[in-house]
Amino acid sequence: MANKLLSRYTKKQILLLSSVFVVRLIVGGVFIYSGFVKAIDPWGVFYKITDYLGALQFDSLLPFATFFSFFVPVAEFTLGVFILFGCYRKAAPILLTLSMLVLLPLTGWLAVTYAVTDCGCFGDAIHISNTASFIKNIILTALLVFLVIYNKRLKNVYGFAVQWLVFFISSSFALIIALIGYVYQPLIDFMPFQIGTPLFGETVSEPQYTFIYEKDGTQKEFSLDSLPDESWTFVSRYTQAKVEGTPQLSIERDGVDITSDAISLEGDMVLYLFPQLDDVDISYTYKINEISALARANGIDVVGLTSASMDAITEWIDLSMADYPIFDIDDSILKQIARGNPAIVYVSNGKILWKRAMQSITDEIESSQSFDIAQMGNINKGDTTLYTLVLIYVGLLLLVLIINRTHKVIKFSLGMRDNPKNND
Repeated sequence: MANKLLSRYTKKQILLLSSVFVVRLIVGGVFIYSGFVKAIDPWGVFYKITDYLGALQFDSLLPFATFFSFFVPVAEFTLGVFILFGCYRKAAPILLTLSMLVLLPLTGWLAVTYAVTDCGCFGDAIHISNTASFIKNIILTALLVFLVIYNKRLKNVYGFAVQWLVFFISSSFALIIALIGYVYQPLIDFMPFQIGTPLFGETVSEPQYTFIYEKDGTQKEFSLDSLPDESWTFVSRYTQAKVEGTPQLSIERDGVDITSDAISLEGDMVLYLFPQLDDVDISYTYKINEISALARANGIDVVGLTSASMDAITEWIDLSMADYPIFDIDDSILKQIARGNPAIVYVSNGKILWKRAMQSITDEIESSQSFDIAQMGNINKGDTTLYTLVLIYVGLLLLVLIINRTHKVIKFSLGMRDNPKNND
C-alpha cells in the first residue's frame, strides 16, 4: 500500500510536499512559541504595546492596550497551531502574511531608529536585537508566502469538520494561561526577581580563593581546584566574594541613596508596587489598607514603591488615606519585580517569599485577622498548574484527532487486509 501511494507522486512532488511539511514545522513552531511566552505574561505584552504606541505617537489607542495584550498572544498561538497541523490551509497563512505586512516595516523602522530598545517578539523569555527581529520577520514572510502558494498541496492533520474544535481548544488554552498571568502572576517567571531571589543581590557565604604562583619569572592565578605542581612557587592569595546576578534595587530621594533606610534586609516586609499610580483603581484602597493593618498587627513593615512623581505620590496618599511610606524607584526595575498594578510582594530577610497581583486577593483573605499573611503565597502553584493545563490541552487535541481520523485508520487497515499484494 505504501509503495502504491508513493508511486502516485514524482520526485519533484515529493520534494515539494516535504518542503511544505518542514516549513509548517518552522513557521508553526515559531508562532506557537511566540504566542505561548506572550500569553504566559500578558502584563509584559501590555508594557511593550504601550512602548510601541508611545513611540509611534498613537496615544489614542492606549485604552485598547489591555485588549491587545490578550488578543496578540492568543492569535499568534492559535494561528501557529493552524500552520503546524494544516488547519485552514489557505486562510491561516494568508492572515499571518497580512500581519507581517505590518510587523515587517515596523521592525525595520525599529532596526534603524531603536525607538523601542527591545522588540518583545518572544516576550521576556528571549531577548533579541531589533536588527535580528527584522531579519527574522523577513525570513518568516518569505516562508509564509511559500505556504500561501503551496500549503494546500499537503493534506491537513485534522479534517475540515473538526478544525473549529482545534480553534476553540487552542485559543481557550492560550486565553486561560493569559488570564492566570494577568490576575495572579505569570505561570513561568521570566523576570530576574523570581520567588526565593534576593532584592539586592546576595553574597555567597563561602569565599572563593584565588592563588598566585610564579614560575620562571611568570606569575599566574589558580583556583583551589587547579593548583599547580611543585615546580611553581607560591606568591600570595586573595578572596573574592561571588555575587548573584540579580539587578540592584535602588531607592533614591533628592539624589541620595536611601535604600537601606526604606527596606530592611532583616525580618518580614510587605511591598506594594504601583507601576502606573495614576491608573490604579481606587477600589483597591480598602484591600490595601486592610492588608496593611493585618501586616502591622503582626509586626510586619509595609512600604509602597512606584515610579510616579512626588506630586502623584502625595495625591495618592491623600486619596487612599495610606499610612505607609511610598518611595519612587526606577520604572524598569519596578516592573521586573512583580506583575500587576498594583502588585503585592512579601519579602522575608531580603528575599522574595511570594508575589501576587492585587486583584487576586479575595475579600475573605484580607478581612481575616487570623490569617497568616506569610502564607498568602502565589496560590496558582505555577509549575503544577501549567503542567496540568498542557496535559489537558494535548489530551483534548489527541482526542479530537482520534475521533476524527479513526474511520480512515480502519479503512486503511481493511484495505491492507483485503489487498495483501499491496504489502509487496
